[in-house]
Amino acid sequence: MSAESAKSREAAARLWAVMEASRPEIWPGARPWADPHGSFGTLPDAEGLGASVMRLRVPPEKLADFMPALLHRYPKPPRFSVGPFETPGLREWLSEHDYVCEMVETVLVLPRDSWPHGPGAGPVVREALNLADLLQTLRLDQIVFDEPLRTGAGLRREWARYGGHRRLFLAPGDDGTARASGVYTDFGRWILLSGAVTHPGHRRQGLYHAVVQARIDAARTSSAASFAAEYANQATSAPILEHLGFQAIGTVTVWAPSPG
Repeated sequence: MSAESAKSREAAARLWAVMEASRPEIWPGARPWADPHGSFGTLPDAEGLGASVMRLRVPPEKLADFMPALLHRYPKPPRFSVGPFETPGLREWLSEHDYVCEMVETVLVLPRDSWPHGPGAGPVVREALNLADLLQTLRLDQIVFDEPLRTGAGLRREWARYGGHRRLFLAPGDDGTARASGVYTDFGRWILLSGAVTHPGHRRQGLYHAVVQARIDAARTSSAASFAAEYANQATSAPILEHLGFQAIGTVTVWAPSPG
């Protein structure tokens, strides 16, 4: 390994450590759990949503006994996010127990001194101001991800997640459905750009780029974070972020129960 390569790996490890020190975001209403080894996950809400295992750090020799006991706590098998610090052997265990790799996310970061400035005139992206704006973004999620549309108390509970350190941005649509949206969460030392999605009928119009830029601009004026990070789809959004100067520091694979 060259000295430059070793230095790059060390820098990536430092950024990962900063991110690991933050508690992951969770689905509203889901019930978090943790163990002394650093594992973290959520049991589903009353509607059966939000079941996930975000970190699994048990000693390798305990994995075979731990996993059946863990899955027994869930009404249905949860999704697993598997990053570079998970228990060795976890991927193999999942593949042997009817799990499939659903998605590979590239984790990309951009130091604050490299944050781009807005390009001037472009697609209109603004911060969500009210429940109507939130509903536009949820309609978009329903179209793209087939997620249930929350209304009433569920909508208000979702809206309560925003404000302060967590902010929602959107490109409003004329038909009541956002053309694009994205979230940024300020963890203090870093910001997470998440949830970015573009309406299938409005792609290739620069909207994803515009949503990234809007969140960076907001963070520049309201956050002391030293870097921004995003977990990006390897095939779609990662190339756009790399074009903006983001650099990959690793990958996270998302494992889901086999549909068969």
